[in-house]
Amino acid sequence: MNQALADRIAEEFKGITGIEVFQEFMDSGPTHNPTSLQTGMCGVYAFVAGEHCFKVGKAGPKSKARWNSHHYNLDETTPSTLPKSIFKYKGRFKRCFPEGKHREIDELNKENIQQWIKENMSRMEFLIEDQGDGFALNLLEALVQFHLKPLFEGRHV
Repeated sequence: MNQALADRIAEEFKGITGIEVFQEFMDSGPTHNPTSLQTGMCGVYAFVAGEHCFKVGKAGPKSKARWNSHHYNLDETTPSTLPKSIFKYKGRFKRCFPEGKHREIDELNKENIQQWIKENMSRMEFLIEDQGDGFALNLLEALVQFHLKPLFEGRHV
């Protein structure tokens, strides 16, 4: 998964809706640095590694924390986060990584999960202007899910 795939998804969405999408692929490591969700914008994000997508989510104008931080922290109060899914389905998660990463995954905890995600997973972001009704955002999320088939969504788990 790469920038070209993000570009294709964005073009498909624009072809359906006429709405401009600002998309970015952030490779794992130093370039995995989530943007801030600006006022008047909403978006869809995806966490990927290799050919595997793990989580696709959306954030509207009232859910900036969901965009910026929820999927990097192991927080018991926030529902449906990437770290919670990693811990709940650790065996299945490990099978998506080389055996050399399995010990690191077994040692994940509240203190090191954020850094591990940034170092080992890439992030795709798709930003659109807030349309005020959520329909465009829902369609964009569904389109990204359709193309990426996230492991921690729907019936895949």
